[in-house]
Amino acid sequence: MVQQVQLLTMADIFRFRSENMELNINTPVYYKDYYGIDDEVYKFCQRTYLFFKDKEYSDTLQIMGIVPIIAPQEIYNRKNYKEKIKFLCNKNVVSVEIKMDFDNYYNANSTEKIEQNKEMILRAVERIKTKVKFDYDQFRDDLMSL
Repeated sequence: MVQQVQLLTMADIFRFRSENMELNINTPVYYKDYYGIDDEVYKFCQRTYLFFKDKEYSDTLQIMGIVPIIAPQEIYNRKNYKEKIKFLCNKNVVSVEIKMDFDNYYNANSTEKIEQNKEMILRAVERIKTKVKFDYDQFRDDLMSL
């Protein structure tokens, strides 16, 4: 018996992927190099990725990468860290680099850092929802349920 192999086109693959959204929260620029990664925040980022991978909030946007920038103000000025939003692949992918308050984050316990991360994610999504159709309200409700 000969098995037939069906070849998928890139359009087929993208249609398959477009049934969900990837939310990737990167480790914080600067902060991770000097202060490390909080284990509870890392676990939150993993849970968030898994939670959102089966969700859909946009017909266009499929992958969102968020890069927090956490550094003292003098480092922001010296290193020229700037907030950026960059869309790729016909707005199917977005990368958002966004600043967080260093002092608040540095002085926070793990629970407070997670809450600050949630606020940062919402600020990032607020900035992109004006450029692509995105169900911000449902996203916000889902994120706050974590």
